[in-house]
Amino acid sequence: MGKDLLTILKNFGLSNYEAEVYSALLKFGEVKVGDLAKKINVPRPQIYLVLKKLTALGLCAEKSGRIKYYLAISPQLALRRLLENEERKLKEKFSLLKELEAVYQKSKKKNIDFEFIDVLKGKEAREFLTLMLKNAQKEILIFCKYLLKKTPERLKESYNMEVSALKKKIKVRCLYEESFLADEDVFAYVKKLIKMGEVARRIDYLPLNMLLIDDKGATFSLFGEDKEDVVMFIFTHPALIQLMRVGFEYYWSMGKEINLT
Repeated sequence: MGKDLLTILKNFGLSNYEAEVYSALLKFGEVKVGDLAKKINVPRPQIYLVLKKLTALGLCAEKSGRIKYYLAISPQLALRRLLENEERKLKEKFSLLKELEAVYQKSKKKNIDFEFIDVLKGKEAREFLTLMLKNAQKEILIFCKYLLKKTPERLKESYNMEVSALKKKIKVRCLYEESFLADEDVFAYVKKLIKMGEVARRIDYLPLNMLLIDDKGATFSLFGEDKEDVVMFIFTHPALIQLMRVGFEYYWSMGKEINLT
């Protein structure tokens, strides 16, 4: 039942650690932090942080005294609040969809000169991507759905490009599709990037690969007809970049934390 209980709690939006701590509170009643640390596989410093978060969410309460005890709030009450909160967030996301559509319709009405759009493929696309990343100054936003030809050389090349940006103190946010993270070699590089400062989340599905640089340039890539190479579409028009940024923030809001263990 233990694993089933953790799965149920994570389906309510709790992280691995949060689910571990809350399930322990449900099982053991009033407990001290020291006792919790002995019963569950969560580092003691993390237990304090998780209890603070669970208290804020209304999932547990602190019983003050000479020694502090923590106890779970009834799931019937606490998880109902979580569901109501998720419902509110879902309504906000649907509202964001309207904003997305409004930006899209606004951009359609403008006469977009084709000098703002370019299409590249193969080696030329990779070289241009490298140049864009080198010229970044403040922020890089990434949708990572797939990496064509996951050779050690290609993985190392992608890793080095982002490391260069992180070393320049450029803020990097990356949203990874779950299937992409399933590759052990890829995940090893992702963990290194997160430890170096990349802000990352995971999501079940992404429509495509996408990259935004400093609100000055954006790209998305699709497979070519032969499925052997990638076709990259490059945009520099402000309206299109704004649209893609809104799209990024929408999917980012649905992303979940990445467990590095």
